[in-house]
Amino acid sequence: MNKLSRLFIKTSLVYLALGAILGVLITIGPGYSFMHSHFALIGWVSFMLFGLAYEIIPRYTSRALYSKKLGIIQFWLANIGLIGLSLSYPFMRMYDMKGKDYSDALTAVMIFGLIEAISCFIFIYNIWKSMGNRGSSK
Repeated sequence: MNKLSRLFIKTSLVYLALGAILGVLITIGPGYSFMHSHFALIGWVSFMLFGLAYEIIPRYTSRALYSKKLGIIQFWLANIGLIGLSLSYPFMRMYDMKGKDYSDALTAVMIFGLIEAISCFIFIYNIWKSMGNRGSSK
């Protein structure tokens, strides 16, 4: 297994553990559902799929990954976006519920959400280019 795939898959397992812990905490008290769902869906599921795609697509297309560097950039942006989003959103909700100004927290949510989206588009571009432009067979 290549290094990039291993990095995504091992990180996905860390997010699975965090999601499981937060899932238990949901039963104890409110406030963890956003973090739980994001660590489970983006962290565990998406990171696992990213890792598997970075391993499987090059094998099945018999082509090298378009850019390992883009894959590493995507990895770090995805982590920064996920963690930032998962931490800033609860603050935004908390301030809003208390009737306080939450504009700074909203700005953070928007920035980290944008970082997460950019990481997804980097993945799409990298995999698309890795698949090449071979003609399709009919």
